[in-house]
Amino acid sequence: MPYLVLTLLIILLIVVSLFLVRPNRRRDTRKFEKRPFAHRGYYDNEHGIPENSLAAFRRARAHGYGVELDVQLTKDGEAVVFHDDDLKRMCGSDGHVYDYSLARLRQFRLLRTPEQIPLFADVLRELGGMPVICEIKVPAGQDYRAICEKAAVLIDGYKGDICVESFDPRAVQWFRKNRPELIRGQLTMNFYKEPDYSFPMKVAMSELVVNVLGRPDFIAYGADTRETLGLKICRSFRPMMVAWTVTSQSQQETLLKQQYDTVIFEGYRAE
Repeated sequence: MPYLVLTLLIILLIVVSLFLVRPNRRRDTRKFEKRPFAHRGYYDNEHGIPENSLAAFRRARAHGYGVELDVQLTKDGEAVVFHDDDLKRMCGSDGHVYDYSLARLRQFRLLRTPEQIPLFADVLRELGGMPVICEIKVPAGQDYRAICEKAAVLIDGYKGDICVESFDPRAVQWFRKNRPELIRGQLTMNFYKEPDYSFPMKVAMSELVVNVLGRPDFIAYGADTRETLGLKICRSFRPMMVAWTVTSQSQQETLLKQQYDTVIFEGYRAE
């Protein structure tokens, strides 16, 4: 009897694990595969082309790359393209994007260049139909629904191929419910060595338990972190796999051989 109970418990654990980490049924993601995506645009911070700037996106378009970019909301509800939680590194100022109106943010400059924090709408116009991976940024304490709703309206009008991703599984779930036709992805990595997360959150994100919320079409996984058991289970369902952030051609080639479908890259000219 004890062996039977143990066997049943193991079977139950396997079934529950499969249910939790299962991605969406495989959809046609070929338009996002193989083409490298330039991380925050094809930027060069040291030579006057800041990340997530119109100049970086123009450069990516000129080289034929898709782009990965980050969207968050200003204090007055405008969708802008900016990555960091605060303005210090890129603008030399205190505070966060959500602390300022768009008009105030327009006064800042990116890394002391003429480039400003761009509107998401302006970036999409600049890209002119190039493939886009749009990361939905949800800073701590901010309403994920507000940024999802604003970004979705702008995405609706884009004439090119665009998909969404987020570390926040609630944002992925929002797109599942409100824009089910959009390809959506769960951003994650191996969080076990990250100090700023609770243990339950480390497990949920690292092992992709959060897939139960968003049922993502693809997994964007940290290329420099060890793959977890949850990721390997998820892989068995064959979702599209995206590696971030890749920093050399040799690393890119290795990851593509490891059943990644495409890469988000920076710091080199991807082929």
